Amino acid sequence: MVAPLPEKLTPELVFREYAPRIYNLARRMLGNDADAEDVTQDVLLQVVRKLDTFRGDAQISTWLHRVTVNAALAHRQKRANRQKHEAGEAADEILETAAPETAVRRWNVAPEDPVLAAEQHAVIERAITELPEPFRDVYLLADVEGLPNAEIGEMLGLSVAAVKSRLHRARMRMRDLLAPHFEEGVTP
Repeated sequence: MVAPLPEKLTPELVFREYAPRIYNLARRMLGNDADAEDVTQDVLLQVVRKLDTFRGDAQISTWLHRVTVNAALAHRQKRANRQKHEAGEAADEILETAAPETAVRRWNVAPEDPVLAAEQHAVIERAITELPEPFRDVYLLADVEGLPNAEIGEMLGLSVAAVKSRLHRARMRMRDLLAPHFEEGVTP
């Protein structure tokens, strides 16, 4: 039997409170605004349809992360199959060369340093997009979204050891990509 939702958890509340987080996660996983918008719309429609089945075994944010990751992975797979079919090229090659079309929403910056903060943000976002997808997915879920390794493993169908290995490799690549910009005494 499905437990009733708390009265305050409405589709409007879910949309208002969680749509930006859903979009940002999808944007980072998929690498462009159009696909992220499609996935966000799909996730929100799915959530509205199934909100009454939410049992409350986990936090709503955990459930939404799982739905978003699954939708983004499915969208990526559909896009890869479509591109492979249309162009006759390997999907991995196409996806690795894809770059984001627009800048991602800015992080909080100190008032006296907005230009430097914007530049640093662009450098970090560019480095994230340069990670291969398997590393990028684990890195985003662990270090950006703050999810535990076991949960990431469940979402992506990986063992905890595989998650740890990919996360370590992703962090090493990020360090190498960011070192020239953030080493002491070096200006980006």
